[in-house]
Amino acid sequence: MAKIELARVDFRLIHGQIITRWRKVININKIIVIDDILAADEFMTKVYASAAPADITVKVYTEEKALRLWGKNQFGTGAVMILFKDIATCSRMIKEGLPLSEVQLGGVPHTEEKKLIMKAVSLNNGEMNLIKELYEDYEVNFTIQVVPENAKMEYAEIVKIFNK
Repeated sequence: MAKIELARVDFRLIHGQIITRWRKVININKIIVIDDILAADEFMTKVYASAAPADITVKVYTEEKALRLWGKNQFGTGAVMILFKDIATCSRMIKEGLPLSEVQLGGVPHTEEKKLIMKAVSLNNGEMNLIKELYEDYEVNFTIQVVPENAKMEYAEIVKIFNK
């Protein structure tokens, strides 16, 4: 069984901060991206995989395939970082049985209908409702930590800022 070292929502998926900063803090040898659209695009899947160092295996799965592989062998062996492009995908995966106890928000882009929580993380009502539901009903702790050098913002603080 693989050990999930970090589950993160980051719309950029694999990028410089993931490779140069987070990889130094968490010792991983596999990145699993769960995204139906990216998994259907062979070219972009190769682009993302090429962004990782040679010693990091990158797998891009549809939601269905990720759940099937988790059920079959818990993503094999190794130390894994799971990346989601958005909170909705993360929510569906948890509700369907991916056992995550903590999810880090690291890159949720700002739009007009969203409230800025912290630099690089903005949430709308729907996203906040999903986070609250997962926290209360599935005991998933949500934190915000864009880079390892930043202190973690815990769930209670996220709610407090969102409700201001």
